[in-house]
Amino acid sequence: MLIWLIAGFIVVPFVMAALAALSRTVRWIWHLLAVISFYISGSIVAAALYRNIVHQTVLTTNVHDLLLNPWFLVSGSFLGLYIPYRMLAGLWVHLRR
Repeated sequence: MLIWLIAGFIVVPFVMAALAALSRTVRWIWHLLAVISFYISGSIVAAALYRNIVHQTVLTTNVHDLLLNPWFLVSGSFLGLYIPYRMLAGLWVHLRR
């Protein structure tokens, strides 16, 4: 399973960059999904921190609630693929000059 995760982390950003190079709409969709994912992840983290402050608990004892949240996992996973995609897209633009 770990091999599939690592391979996906390497291959998927290249596929995203290729699709974005072919279609402006796909590029717009990647950016829109990244903004939505950023706000979802940020809201979940902010809510978890607020909950810890209100209940006067330590974040490390409640971190599993945050990491097991499916919305956080999906949005964070997309951001984890989007960042290498943007790096590849920037490299591609730089190399074309």
